[in-house]
Amino acid sequence: MGLLRHLACGVAMGALAITFAAASDLPVRPDRLPDYYTDDGKPQWAPTPEFIPPPRRLPMWESEFGGRYWFTSGKTQIDLYGIAPSSDQVSRLTYSKLHSHAGEVFGRVEHVTGVFVKGFVGVGTINSGKLKDEDFPPFIVPYSSTDSEQRGGRLAYGTADLGWNWRYPGLKLGVFAGYHFYFERLNAHGCTQTATNPFICVPSIPSSVLAITQETAWHAVRLGISGEWRHRSGLRLNAEFAWLPYAVLSAKDFHWLRIPSDFSGAIPERGSTAANVQIEVLLAYDFANSFSVGVGGRYWNIGTGSGGATAHFEQAAAIGAPQSLGVRSERWGGFLQASYKFGPLPPSGPPGRRAQIF
Repeated sequence: MGLLRHLACGVAMGALAITFAAASDLPVRPDRLPDYYTDDGKPQWAPTPEFIPPPRRLPMWESEFGGRYWFTSGKTQIDLYGIAPSSDQVSRLTYSKLHSHAGEVFGRVEHVTGVFVKGFVGVGTINSGKLKDEDFPPFIVPYSSTDSEQRGGRLAYGTADLGWNWRYPGLKLGVFAGYHFYFERLNAHGCTQTATNPFICVPSIPSSVLAITQETAWHAVRLGISGEWRHRSGLRLNAEFAWLPYAVLSAKDFHWLRIPSDFSGAIPERGSTAANVQIEVLLAYDFANSFSVGVGGRYWNIGTGSGGATAHFEQAAAIGAPQSLGVRSERWGGFLQASYKFGPLPPSGPPGRRAQIF
């Protein structure tokens, strides 16, 4: 019995040695079983396929929404001429130092193709300012110049544009066309003669009395170019120039103290104009969480030029007739803004470069 046990143990040890010897000739793959065996019984493993990640899904849209506070000043000038074809100037009303506070909301949405829409809407108050009202000989003799205080005014405005952008890494260049609306209401209180005319505002009218109200509304076509530069630090510079090739004026003038009283207004003012400009520049910082803050400046200039409009006195009373008119409004000032952005889009390029966009 002892001999048989020794013989069985020897046979087992020999088989185990043969097995380990055969296995030592093959690569060890402890992670998985063999994929197949060769004809001589050796196990084989197929090569592990290389992992290729799926293409990254890039956004189709980029959008930005936010709000602005605009502190602005301005000037509106109205030049009244004689009944056509006369070119003699009758009077000039100059509203200046029209300091205003306005709040607005804005938005912009852009597609991966480069097409975008943008716009803003704002309202505000015109808290201060003054009116210089001049009347010229031979219509008023002698020359008259009066001062009044402007207060309690307001303004409203809005813009909507459709355009196209070309996107480079860190840079955007675009063109756009759109519509602009601007409205202001000015209230002149009191009247003090500052020239030598003894008949107008002598003695002075106190500032508690409303003397003149001017309502001016512009509807304009915009054609423009825009650009955006980005730095990897998060700084962003935007600039925009818009030309207003055509604008329509719809205004009213109320001279509340004019005599006779049925001739006090409202006097409708109508006209059209060309070749006006709007300029805007913004310096902003984009945080990593898509939030952005910025500071910028804006300038608007729109007007009819001399004789580009008509004051319709015949519509306010039985006397009077249409007279030539020139109206011009200017606005300038700085603004603060904050916004949130969704996106951003990749650089523009030929179709092959956008093949991975879904």
